Amino acid sequence: MSELEHTVLAAFAAGGPLGRVRDGLRERPGQQAMAAAVARAIEAGGSLAVEAGTGVGKTFAYLVPVLLSGRRALLSTATQALQDQLFTRDIPAVVRALGLPVRAVVLKGRSSYVCLQRVEQALHGPASSALRDPAIAAGLAQVLRWASASRHGDLAELAALDERSPLRPLITSTRENCLGSSCPRHAQCHVNRARSEALSAEWVVINHHLFFADQLLQESDVATLLPSAEVVVFDEAHQLNDTGIPFLGHAVGAGPLRELARDIALHGPQWARGQRPWAHLALALEQATKTIGSLPRPSAAGARHRWPGAVPEGVDAVAWTQAAVALEQALRQCLAALKATADASSELQRLAVRAQDTWVLWRVLASGADMGAGPDTVRWAEWGAGGHWRMVRAPADASALFQHLLNDASPQRPRSWVFSSATLGSDDALSWFTRGLGVDGMPHLHTLRVPSPFDHAAQAALYVPDHLPEPGDEVHTAALAESVARWASRLGGRTLVLTTTLRAAAQMAQHLRTRVEQRRCEPLQVLEQGRASKRALLERFRSEAAGARVMVASAAFWEGVDLVGDALQLLVIDKLPFPPPDDPLMQARGQRVEARGLNAFNDVWVPETAMALKQGAGRLIRSETDRGVLVIGDRRLLTRSYGNRLLAALPDMRRLLDEADMDAALDALVITRSSTKGQTT
Repeated sequence: MSELEHTVLAAFAAGGPLGRVRDGLRERPGQQAMAAAVARAIEAGGSLAVEAGTGVGKTFAYLVPVLLSGRRALLSTATQALQDQLFTRDIPAVVRALGLPVRAVVLKGRSSYVCLQRVEQALHGPASSALRDPAIAAGLAQVLRWASASRHGDLAELAALDERSPLRPLITSTRENCLGSSCPRHAQCHVNRARSEALSAEWVVINHHLFFADQLLQESDVATLLPSAEVVVFDEAHQLNDTGIPFLGHAVGAGPLRELARDIALHGPQWARGQRPWAHLALALEQATKTIGSLPRPSAAGARHRWPGAVPEGVDAVAWTQAAVALEQALRQCLAALKATADASSELQRLAVRAQDTWVLWRVLASGADMGAGPDTVRWAEWGAGGHWRMVRAPADASALFQHLLNDASPQRPRSWVFSSATLGSDDALSWFTRGLGVDGMPHLHTLRVPSPFDHAAQAALYVPDHLPEPGDEVHTAALAESVARWASRLGGRTLVLTTTLRAAAQMAQHLRTRVEQRRCEPLQVLEQGRASKRALLERFRSEAAGARVMVASAAFWEGVDLVGDALQLLVIDKLPFPPPDDPLMQARGQRVEARGLNAFNDVWVPETAMALKQGAGRLIRSETDRGVLVIGDRRLLTRSYGNRLLAALPDMRRLLDEADMDAALDALVITRSSTKGQTT
């Protein structure tokens, strides 16, 4: 055992520094095993992929060894919220416990920082949004007052600024529209300050989006920080592939096009008034963008449409051709106007470059030209809510990047890589993760699975109703809603329903409301994703004053939702979360594994489903005192050959066999909750 490993284990031991600072901290063998494995990877300059179940305490298990090693580190997690939690709560706690200071900074993407120049332009420029909308003017003035006094300029400090706020594109910069050293506010730039601090820090806390952007787009100084990092930790590592794929390819989307139109309308009149019909050009680009967003299509929002030929599958060929040509013409006209006036200002020169790049990329994407694409490259189209869309060409996964990174360390200065998550695989080799990231078989990669310390057999029960219709039957959702209403009424709410699609969530919520209105169950408050922000929905769901609550959600609620205690005691998953059979990325991955002699369904679709199911089920038991029931409303778990594989991916819960067992389990939760009310734990 190395000295570092010995010191790490001593830190976690009973009576050790962590226990002395954190009252009630108990020894966790799984946490110690993970921390020791991280220490060994650091010492050896190797790589470690570790799956740590809920309750293991994986954050401390990697922070403590990194701190005790004294190495420079990049710490990457999935979201900005998790960045803030790591930086403001977890790192200070470890530093206090061990008494070892470290210079740590949090670094986010440029869109997370206010741009003083763009705020002033939007507020006082000749084509400012403030002149047209008093509400936006008031918001911009408030942002400017805050930004002038803020040390960091981090928009997270503005609690009232929603992610979807129309102010955001007006007060932030992008790589394309940043003026760089020619900006009048360059000396006060919050992005530059944050990057300068990161260069001198020992630890830099980033997120996966920023990591990929900087490695592949060279957007900031993280690309120069990586060579000096001795340890790189990816928390929530199961998201790396999905996060990295768009950066590894090429895309044109509604967001950047609207931003381009907005900047043309702003800077054209400012620097070349009267020389070109700027308002008309910007409007034409916005209209062409909107037309593509409103094209009729059969799939639900968020689905990927394969695009092997001239037209994305499921889209009318005539309508698509007209819309694609209109967008190409709008971009070409904007480009011509910007080139003709580019000498007037650096802003117009930058806009001309953006328009040129976007025009060329759109022509290539729409035509299906090769662009040097590799054999695993996939082209697809996707539409979201609110007119958002993207046309993408990208590899099927991020394996090429990580194969390069993990093999690129210098023997004189080895770098350790740690990949951590609660869901990385269903076998000891963590094949779902390592194969997907292309690092399986690497000689210096070690894997570890650390089970959750929770006693799921005592704390949770699993019920798979066998009386429901087949999941493909159109009456399945209505039949499941009937049962959910009865179960939730018996339990007094405290129910979360996770659906595999947003459409199913809307249908489930409507069926539940109908049953409440018809008084076919006790009064229930039905909360539905999309009716409020995720944060607001979770706050209402937790509130005891809100009465009996059922929340119906999909997508982002399958992970990152932490409802500890009695707030959530019944978790219902409507169907097995199989990826859509026509998903182009999944098809490409299937073709790749079949080329290796494997089976696409068994080695791609089933493992993908198992990990998604595991993530969703992990919302139920979040502490040693939680109690609850998991219902999976898909009888295929009982009737299909892959059912046992999917069940094996879940924690070992006691099984409920019928409705009588289900009623008894719900009644026991109510009795236990009532008998412990008012007690402290």
